[in-house]
Amino acid sequence: MTTKIIRIYLHFSFLTQLAHSFFFATYQIFLVGHGLSLMQINLINFFYMSSCFLLQVPTGAFADIFGRRPSVILGCFITALSFLIYYFSDGFAAFAAAEIIGALGMTFISGAIDAWVVDSLEFYGYDGTIEKINERKGGYITVGGIIGSLTGALAGNYDIALPWLLTTIGMTLVGGYAVWKLKESYREGGARKDPFAKMRKTAAEGMKYGLRRKSILYAISFGTLMTLCFQGPNMQWPLVFQSYGLSVAELGLLYNAISILVFAGNKLSGKITKLFPREKDALILGQIITVIGLLIASAMLGLGPTLIGFLVHEMGRGTFPPLEQGYLNRRLESDKRATVLSFGSMIKQLGSAVGLLLSGYLANSFSIGVSWLVSGIILGAGIIIFWQLKTKDNY
Repeated sequence: MTTKIIRIYLHFSFLTQLAHSFFFATYQIFLVGHGLSLMQINLINFFYMSSCFLLQVPTGAFADIFGRRPSVILGCFITALSFLIYYFSDGFAAFAAAEIIGALGMTFISGAIDAWVVDSLEFYGYDGTIEKINERKGGYITVGGIIGSLTGALAGNYDIALPWLLTTIGMTLVGGYAVWKLKESYREGGARKDPFAKMRKTAAEGMKYGLRRKSILYAISFGTLMTLCFQGPNMQWPLVFQSYGLSVAELGLLYNAISILVFAGNKLSGKITKLFPREKDALILGQIITVIGLLIASAMLGLGPTLIGFLVHEMGRGTFPPLEQGYLNRRLESDKRATVLSFGSMIKQLGSAVGLLLSGYLANSFSIGVSWLVSGIILGAGIIIFWQLKTKDNY
């Protein structure tokens, strides 16, 4: 049974990444084509991150009370609606509304699906490690991203709005897959009496749990700093490489290279744990790779050096998720897992929102290179500071 659960989780991860990645190489170009500036593009994403910040804990509590399955299913269909709005829209206000709806959908999915696989495996007595599953998940996500981004880029060459329609169809099908495959054998019935009161209580307890456990807050805080620093490169890379003469289809190929390097980073995380036996050290010091790549890319010395630096930074980023997920799941109790994971995602979204405003301001006022340079400097300083901090368990 545990093999079946893992297979469902991996297939869900693949399908979700496939559906989302149709627009990855065309997103910024689509928005620029509708007359938006760099700052406006970041502001649209600010609406998304801010909404995620507000919604993560309530939707995580929903998953803890009503079940992971209904939370994931609801999230899939709400997310599909947000992409459909993008397809039919052509202005800032409509795009912002789509981002807010998309944030609601994604927060229903994010903590719930990870909590579902961990709880299901624990229920059936799984004796393996979550890290191994997450390493495999990285491969599935990479393949999904490669297929989706290349397909979306080719569709974007024909019609720049078409990737949104593909993503809408994709997320609708993912929702159907969740209806078909996700089961919750570990749950003893549905929601209890007065579920909304319990939901509020669970959310409050989950937040307190995350704040009081120093080791958990440590990982969440560093992850938040990382998301702040990544917003500039996340939002601006297609515009940078388009300025070097790459076509929309070539940007799709570049996203494929990014996916492969992120997957390489996932695999590299295992080597980092051997290099730094203490979990906290592996979690933090692995990001030295990311800083090196960001600093090289920020110099903007031409297509070759910028591309190399950017891809190195992506590989560094890829080392973090398996390390973080293993670190947190070993420290979380089952009845609070979805809420605390959602709490962590909420705090990270706040970091993303701040990063979007900062990187958008720097890119508009100075240059994209300056935006990336500041991100690299902040992350480098963060590595030094967090490495010196002590956690209660200190491992």
